[in-house]
Amino acid sequence: MDAYGVFYFLPSPNGECQLGTAVGKRLGHAVLRNKVKRRMRETFRMNKNRLKQPVSIVWVARNRLAHAPFEMYVTVFERLARKAGLL
Repeated sequence: MDAYGVFYFLPSPNGECQLGTAVGKRLGHAVLRNKVKRRMRETFRMNKNRLKQPVSIVWVARNRLAHAPFEMYVTVFERLARKAGLL
């Protein structure tokens, strides 16, 4: 799943879960990058209540994620969160 993205996270300073997205220009044109960011935010919104503790996450998208269906975003998020010990 590392081919789809990576998480960087720290304990949240204000006690609530936060998400930052990083989508580079190499992923594609602006419309595609914005679509990827919207999907990442929606996936986070759907799953943030499941996280064990309040954290600040930076989710870095990789090229394969740009052309993946929405279900893959959920799978990638869950896999990365489990790997980080957040779920």
